[in-house]
Amino acid sequence: MNVLPLDYDACAFSTDGRYVASAVYNRLIIKTQPFAGPHVVATASYAIDSLRWNVTSDLILCTQLSRGVVQVYDVHADKWIRTIRCGYFKFVAAEWIGRDNILLTLEFHMALAVFNLSKNSIVYIEIPKPIWPCAVFDSNGTHMFVVSKINGYEKLLMMSSRSLDRVIYIQDIIGPCNGLNKSPDNRFLCVFNDKKLAILDFLSGNVIGSIECFSLNTVSWAPNSKYLALGCSLGNIVILTSSNEFNVEFKLSRSSLSEEYDFFVESDRVLIKTNASKTFINSISTKISFIAWSFDSSYLSTYEVDSTFLCIWEKYRLICAVELSKKIKKMQWCRVENKLSVVYGTDLIFFWTEGQNPKLQTSPKLIDGTCLLVSNISWSINNRDMILSDGKKFLLFTT
Repeated sequence: MNVLPLDYDACAFSTDGRYVASAVYNRLIIKTQPFAGPHVVATASYAIDSLRWNVTSDLILCTQLSRGVVQVYDVHADKWIRTIRCGYFKFVAAEWIGRDNILLTLEFHMALAVFNLSKNSIVYIEIPKPIWPCAVFDSNGTHMFVVSKINGYEKLLMMSSRSLDRVIYIQDIIGPCNGLNKSPDNRFLCVFNDKKLAILDFLSGNVIGSIECFSLNTVSWAPNSKYLALGCSLGNIVILTSSNEFNVEFKLSRSSLSEEYDFFVESDRVLIKTNASKTFINSISTKISFIAWSFDSSYLSTYEVDSTFLCIWEKYRLICAVELSKKIKKMQWCRVENKLSVVYGTDLIFFWTEGQNPKLQTSPKLIDGTCLLVSNISWSINNRDMILSDGKKFLLFTT
């Protein structure tokens, strides 16, 4: 493992994996892969609290939310090209929409603002519902849906550019809306609460299908957009398929396992293959907290709320279960290989690779010699470089 001492306040890979941007207070540092050579340093107006690359990897969005400022740095021009300052209501979040549109969320969710860099123009969308996300966009930022609550009634606003194309009375379809989630291919949109989910056509807004669930907590589209996984109570996972008008394709649950699967338990910082523990077999499954698909949509991994158990499924069956020493914080699959990484608030990282036994790897230490108790992880698209974080500091290393 090659460690680079990026003990920084923020860190992010570019979309194409060619660059990494880091921040120390108000200094922006940009390095080119393999991230060990000369680097560019620019000075922002105030302390940078987050970094986001646009889809074409040429612009960096640097938020300085404590001071109500957002700045954009152009990597090719080597200069700041825009500074946006808040008005009466502070910015609470900022993210890219496509290449040159920025979505700004205003304090108390009073409004959303879409800022276009090339036109130097801004469009305000008033009274969005305070859920996250309350708006979704297609890849180029031309079409969007926003959940709005006006006079106590929830509506889904279908918009393009500056125009309102359609108002969908979402409360009549599912009741109160708890979330939106767009398919990767920009064809479908799901809207849901804890009891019901509906699938809409992204271009027309027409309802394609709906399903009633019990305590729906999370949803996840497969990268190929063919499958939609629903995480429900009692550890139940429901898989819908687009080829069947989003009817139920199959259901997964660790409480009703009959097939054989590999089971590993962490003991003294190593993984031991053994029979499934009584705790895993007999414990009552709780609500699914998170679902992640592999890059080719052939595997999915899940864990439950406040759980130490990780489950890896291959379509219809459980193939691997792992009992870790602490509650799982984050997991992510590589984007070009069936390789999963999981962190759980320790200095260990769990890796599962297709066709291999899982392993634990120790994370690097911070510059001051202290251990990094990893709670977040991010892969570069090159499948070698990773960013580890404990929520405050960041480290970059190459596996």
